[in-house]
Amino acid sequence: MGKTDVILKQKIDNLGNPGDLVSVSAGYARNYLLPKNLCVLAGKEELAALEVRKEQIRKKAQKEQEHLGSLARTLSELSLRVPVKTGEKGRLFGSVTTMHIAELLGQKDIQVDKKQLHIESPIRELGEYTITVNLGHSLHAPLKIEVVSE
Repeated sequence: MGKTDVILKQKIDNLGNPGDLVSVSAGYARNYLLPKNLCVLAGKEELAALEVRKEQIRKKAQKEQEHLGSLARTLSELSLRVPVKTGEKGRLFGSVTTMHIAELLGQKDIQVDKKQLHIESPIRELGEYTITVNLGHSLHAPLKIEVVSE
């Protein structure tokens, strides 16, 4: 019942990130990590290749961070019009949802998952609102929306 050194291929909660050298129990590595192709055993060749992989991972993460920063700037400068059906006194039938906003962003070639959008309270009236887009890596962007009658 010894420990085995492995190099992670992807992020595993409570264990590490891709490229991390971690020591796990032999059974965990043999029965879970290796069959699911989540890691490789840390032999001499793998340790030598680890530095090359870390550099590739660092460059990929930096590129992704730059892309997310660019997306955050685009979202914060954007004002999105959301056309809705309304009743008397400007009240909406239903409410504006994250799915509506994600679809409208998709029409503008901005791919954002509805789970990344955060609306403080349900939007049930016409007007201007600011919602938050969680882009990951602790990066949030404000998005201004204007709810208008169709």
